[in-house]
Amino acid sequence: MSDNIKEYEAKYPIKSLDKALEIIDILAKDVRNSGLGISEIDEKLKIGKSTIHRMLDTLMAHNYVEKNTATNKYCLGWRLFEIGSTIPKQRSLYNFDMKILHDLSIKYGETVNLGVRDGRDVITVYKVESETTLKANISIGGREALHATSMGKVLISELSNGEIMGILREEQLIAYTPNTITSIEKLLSELKKVREQGYAIDDEELCIGLSCIAMPVRNNKGQIVSAVSVSGPSIRINFNKILNIKDDLKIATGNISKYLGFRELSNSG
Repeated sequence: MSDNIKEYEAKYPIKSLDKALEIIDILAKDVRNSGLGISEIDEKLKIGKSTIHRMLDTLMAHNYVEKNTATNKYCLGWRLFEIGSTIPKQRSLYNFDMKILHDLSIKYGETVNLGVRDGRDVITVYKVESETTLKANISIGGREALHATSMGKVLISELSNGEIMGILREEQLIAYTPNTITSIEKLLSELKKVREQGYAIDDEELCIGLSCIAMPVRNNKGQIVSAVSVSGPSIRINFNKILNIKDDLKIATGNISKYLGFRELSNSG
């Protein structure tokens, strides 16, 4: 059996198809990269050499598997690479199920934002407004300062100090409120904290009366490509509510990251 972690169990499994896909998994784990013979595959599947031969023959017909006639060993075909290379195009940041963000907004009654970095700014590319009268006023397409927003701090949190200083110079750190970070030294210290804790807070740093918490969205390479924030009036976004939001925000950003191909490494040995 394949040791892949299954995130979904088929309700109506087709056993032959299941085994054919396991063959692909087994060939993918060929550490010698020299191909595997039918006997070697059967040692793992225990379904009979004739059955495996027929499955391999079908997979070869679709170019998913290739055979080295000199060694009678099988390896993965280039067709799988062609198919795999289309996944990042289909799994774009704008194609995931937005219900993830809507559910977050409904649960906490606050505005939820999806943002990306463009130069020195964070741009809100999608938002779900809360239904309450008193809410965060952030418009889609609007630009906001990286250093004064939770999404902005998340988006640059894993850049090198040199990259950050190349994007932001001290004179560009405008003080929007008395709480805004206005020195590069303090910003670098704040970003170190963001990296360690996995989230950023905007404690009335952009606008008095507005607080936010944001977490990163990662792509299949583990790079931060976006951020999701929950924002609202500071009288509602207090410390206890932030702690509650943090857990669900981590799940939401984790699900979006998973859609984009990010797989978090297990800590287990």
